[in-house]
Amino acid sequence: MADIATDYNTFEGFRPHFNALARVGYFKIVLKPLSPTKRSLHNAYRFICSAFILTYNLQHVIRVIKVRHSINLIVDTLFILLTTLNTLGKQAAFNLRTHRIDNLITIINGPIFAASKEYHVEVLKQNALMMSRLLALYHGAIFSCASMWTIFPIVNRLLGTEVQFTGYFPFETTSTMAFSLALAYMTILITIQAYGNVTMDCTIVAFYAQAKIQIQMLRYNLEHLLECDETKRKSIQLTKRPIQYTFYIDEDQEKGEIQDRLKKCVLHYNQILRFAKEVESIFGEAMVIQFFVMAWVICMTMYKIVGLSIVSAEFVSMAMYLGCMLAQLFIYCYFGTQLKVESESVNQSIYCSDWLRLSPRFRRQLLVMMQCCERPLTPRTAYVIPMSLDTYISVLRASYTLFTFLNR
Repeated sequence: MADIATDYNTFEGFRPHFNALARVGYFKIVLKPLSPTKRSLHNAYRFICSAFILTYNLQHVIRVIKVRHSINLIVDTLFILLTTLNTLGKQAAFNLRTHRIDNLITIINGPIFAASKEYHVEVLKQNALMMSRLLALYHGAIFSCASMWTIFPIVNRLLGTEVQFTGYFPFETTSTMAFSLALAYMTILITIQAYGNVTMDCTIVAFYAQAKIQIQMLRYNLEHLLECDETKRKSIQLTKRPIQYTFYIDEDQEKGEIQDRLKKCVLHYNQILRFAKEVESIFGEAMVIQFFVMAWVICMTMYKIVGLSIVSAEFVSMAMYLGCMLAQLFIYCYFGTQLKVESESVNQSIYCSDWLRLSPRFRRQLLVMMQCCERPLTPRTAYVIPMSLDTYISVLRASYTLFTFLNR
């Protein structure tokens, strides 16, 4: 059992995410041996990608300024611009706090988060599979949206409808060559930025999901705190009047072993706490932007959708885009709620252990730990707004209020 446990690397649940971020130049290559030449080339690639992305966003800012007298044209540009600016906030958090993210990776690969039992390996593998499927689902949605955004301008042009790009170009895009180049440029850049955006979202969510899994592993260790080898176990002897233990398991030869287990559980819980708080601190500002921008993006997307024909390619692409935005916000709130619910059950796991076999002295240690674990671990945005399903509903309500105001 020990061999099975130690063979599994906890970082496997994050490997697809960081590989995807490195693929589009949003983050460095991690946990892979690279020669100085390859590392320099990848850094140059990241610089070029960042330059193109900043240029792309600047084009949308100029476009908003030029069409500031038309609400419809402003909405056409803003629903893309706000999303990309939201992406820049998360990208800045990843790249300006690289050393802190490296510390998170060190904790994930460290001995405290490592699997020590077969059950730990099982839940870690299940979590890694879930995170990889979630990432693949988002990537599939992004490429589907990008395909639709490529198709509907071509269809509109073939039908004789004037095509206006959401970004500013210093040249006319009416000719076939100019139109093709502008469309290819816009499609490639929005696809890269959307790919990086959802990958960063899935990575941040994976951090919180890992904290939740670590609490699940901790709960298992607490519930099996007194499980020892059969050769070491002794039967519990009780007197008849009054009913009490004649000896306690922690006062026998297993005292040191049980104490060590409890110490590891305390260290494990403190590490989970530090890990979750560090994730919250690293991405705090980006999450503030995320939640406030999402309300506007959902609102503007709805405003744009209501003016489209339900059988048009643009309507389908916008509906898919809206679905991505709603799901993007949902996963933060869902996994934040999951972490909170899991942390609320730590004390229950302590109580479910066979604590009656322990001496009053040891029970007091468990009681102290229960007091420390009484407050649930709740991820928050700006240290105030909880990432919960209730917050998700509140954001949707705010979006609807903004939509009603804008529609009037």
